[in-house]
Amino acid sequence: MGDMGGAGLRFGLLGPLRAWYGEQELELGRPQQRAVLAVLLDAAGRAVAVPVLVEGVWGGAAPADPRKAVQLAVSRLRTAFRTYAGDDPERMPLVRVGDGYALRAPEAEVDAAAWQALLAEAAELRRADAPPRQVREVLRDAQRLWAGEPLAGLPGPHAEAVRARLAEQRISAKETQLELDVELGDRTDLTAEAAALALEHPGRPRLTTVLMRALYQAGRKAEALAVYEDARPTLASDEQAAPAELQLRILREDASLLPFGPAVPEPATDTWQAPDQLPTALPDFTGRVEEVETLADRLSGAGGRAVVVSALDGMGGVGKTSLAVHVARQARERFPDGQLFADLRGADHAPPDPGTVLAGFLRALGVDPAEIPPDTGERSALFRSALAGRRVLLVLDNAADSGHVEPLLPGSAGCAVLITSRHRLTGLAGAHQLRLDTLPPAQALELLTRIVGAERVAAEPAAAEEVVRACGLLPLAVRIAASRLAADPSLTLAALAEGLRHEHRLAELSDGERTVEATFALSYHRLDPELARAFRLLSLPDAPDVPLSCAAALLDRTEDQTDLLLEELVDLNLLHSPRFGRYGFHDLVRAYARGRLADEERAADRTAATDRLLDFCLATARSADQAARKAEPAELSLLGAPVASPGRAIADGAEAVRWMRDQAEVNAAAIALSCADPALPLDRAAELADRMGAVIPERTQTGVIVDLAGRLAREAEARGEHGPHALARYLRGSMLWHINRYTESQEEIRRAVELCTDERTERVLAKALITLGSNARVHGRYAEAAEHAGRAADLFHRLGAQRAEGSALGEFAFSAAQTGRRAEARDAAERCAHLMSASGPVSAAIGRYYLARVLRLCGDPEAALTHAVGAREEFTTLQVTVFAAAAGDLAARIHAEAGRWLLAVDAAEAVLPLARRTSAALEAALLRTLGTALTGLGRPRQARALLTEALEVYRRLGLDEDAAQVEEQLARFG
Repeated sequence: MGDMGGAGLRFGLLGPLRAWYGEQELELGRPQQRAVLAVLLDAAGRAVAVPVLVEGVWGGAAPADPRKAVQLAVSRLRTAFRTYAGDDPERMPLVRVGDGYALRAPEAEVDAAAWQALLAEAAELRRADAPPRQVREVLRDAQRLWAGEPLAGLPGPHAEAVRARLAEQRISAKETQLELDVELGDRTDLTAEAAALALEHPGRPRLTTVLMRALYQAGRKAEALAVYEDARPTLASDEQAAPAELQLRILREDASLLPFGPAVPEPATDTWQAPDQLPTALPDFTGRVEEVETLADRLSGAGGRAVVVSALDGMGGVGKTSLAVHVARQARERFPDGQLFADLRGADHAPPDPGTVLAGFLRALGVDPAEIPPDTGERSALFRSALAGRRVLLVLDNAADSGHVEPLLPGSAGCAVLITSRHRLTGLAGAHQLRLDTLPPAQALELLTRIVGAERVAAEPAAAEEVVRACGLLPLAVRIAASRLAADPSLTLAALAEGLRHEHRLAELSDGERTVEATFALSYHRLDPELARAFRLLSLPDAPDVPLSCAAALLDRTEDQTDLLLEELVDLNLLHSPRFGRYGFHDLVRAYARGRLADEERAADRTAATDRLLDFCLATARSADQAARKAEPAELSLLGAPVASPGRAIADGAEAVRWMRDQAEVNAAAIALSCADPALPLDRAAELADRMGAVIPERTQTGVIVDLAGRLAREAEARGEHGPHALARYLRGSMLWHINRYTESQEEIRRAVELCTDERTERVLAKALITLGSNARVHGRYAEAAEHAGRAADLFHRLGAQRAEGSALGEFAFSAAQTGRRAEARDAAERCAHLMSASGPVSAAIGRYYLARVLRLCGDPEAALTHAVGAREEFTTLQVTVFAAAAGDLAARIHAEAGRWLLAVDAAEAVLPLARRTSAALEAALLRTLGTALTGLGRPRQARALLTEALEVYRRLGLDEDAAQVEEQLARFG
């Protein structure tokens, strides 16, 4: 009964009629007496006359003695309620009232009543312009109450009327929920649900418009327009206005049809004047709206029980001082007794003593210099006394640590303090901590525009965007770049952008007075040797961030030691931690760190660090492959490259996929470092690239691996490293196949086969033969495909690689079935599934998918469907998207071939978004299946749009046979 629960009496109408007392379900008896109870429940405590009960339950087919029939039903229901009422007549909910009966249980929970209350709450929220997500969550809570068809199985006019009323309410609420979904644009599966409901409930204009807009947001404009054309005959003339208007907006590509984002409040209007000690504010202060509001809200709380202290930290050049001064100036009216400012120079080798700063503050407050005591503690006490009862704002800029500012804090609750630091001041009790990051791109561009001028930026918009990106969105860097442009009208944005494209871009970020490099140097030169080494070595891999375990390998330290080092660098704002256990640099800080690395770290030490990182990454990738696919040694190491590191332990397939997906950029960086360092052999780098493709075969991943494998192949060929060259060629060909670049794939695979001439490359040869066979298969050359796959299966059998043998047998079975060798194909497919079932969850699911393909071709569609659906669910759980899409396509085809058009549409729509991300060939296949199913449902315009899109994809991929078949389907439309 959805989310309802409790210890009292409960009734469920939103499904089969049921009742509970606590956790015990009551036996309500036959359908007729349940129908009597339904009438009484619907009356909500009011009396219902016997004739009304008779009409509601039996209609025109009343029993010979209807009154007696009602009495019998009531008697049996009372027996059921004795579990609740016991022998106490006062607790019996079913009572006689005049010439009728009533169900009076005011404390009882009824799901239909809860449903009505939630609908009313959602309606009230909409009238009050509540956030769409809040309204949607209420509607989702309401939908969770449903357990099936209302009053399912109950006879009579009353049950039919209640069913119809509740069903209409449910679909109307679902329409509202879907409209909110499409407004928010945060559901990847929206088109699937909207399409299914539109087919199930034709003639509903709201569903039509939701589906149109969802398809448009998904980039499926032609289908969105076709939905209206197909739905128009089912819509009443007065219901066509909204879909017709939406059609015009789609044709105009109205931007408001796209999901809206959160509203950005306007910056507060500057109404302040310069206060006492605050520095002059920047006239071009830009953005930081949220941070300004947060700090202003904190300052507005001054005057409570304690001093308001806000500590703002961030890397050098991120704009901490500018923000603090900007906020302080805006808040000056709240602090009529003055504003104090001190630059504590915390990044200097010898920052000023707090006592010196206190002396300056005391003089500013009118204390006679002769009365200022020499001791810092006494000065601090005098300072607090001087501020007692006053409302003063202090801005303490560039603090070194908590101890640096504690003597400077006032005691009066009317005062407030803004502190900036390159460190997170965790030791300040009660302080509100706020970390400042770089500017969003739009705000960085606005800052450049304010300094340089709108005309120059408008004349070179692309170069302007490149300049702010090259500045790493760091405000100081943007200001310096803008100052150079402002000072030299002949310097174009394009010329500056060109200068910032190279590693020496830090040198470009100087305007004669300020340099970004000097800002970073202040922080770097305060590091002890161990921290400085960690700072340098962590910049070696060109990845946005690295996990703690990889950082430990780079530094040759334990994870605990590394954690302490990196967390201290985070506190110093020289690193950032985007999520737990991962660490990265800001772009310009990385450039500075690499400069220090090149100047201060020996080449042998850089090679050793890369060697440790590569070793760890490969060992962990093998562990991930083992967990995901139970891969055998013959597959885990195609070249037998040794590793010294044990790597990270991976528990299961789901963790393996997560790790390899999160680790992809670090693995790629380790491979690139190996290619760039002649002192490191390429066998481990080539094997690491191969493991990347084995665990997560996704389109975004394969494109990266194509490039890595190409670089590996060129470098291995130049060095004369035979084994890595063969593996890199095979890998590049395999990845090209996965992204449907079949001609290039075949060329690379043939080169790999030619290079496999010795025992060391035998495993590479077997893998290459599988891909060669797959290439032949997609072009309809099934006999050739079966020959290559069969040869690969024999090689893997001899190598004792059962999982790989199973995979090869799966390819062989499909192609053999296409050539009419069905008995042989079925035997091979069943052996494939058996071999792969013992090789981990991913491999087991692939085996089921291969078996399903062959069972379909062998005339056993229902068994094929069972395996296809099971495989799809397993792939979805494991996040193996390309195979989830393939299994979903297979299930959709089987439904379509059986004429189960709605089920085919549901199955295809559910995985189409996955296919669009992973495989153009799969995308085309699903579009074709959808087109076929919609043709069967009498939706010719939608079908034509889908088939036309499928045809374009097949032609682009060079799959002529598939394209010809789709052309035949389109020709039938006339």
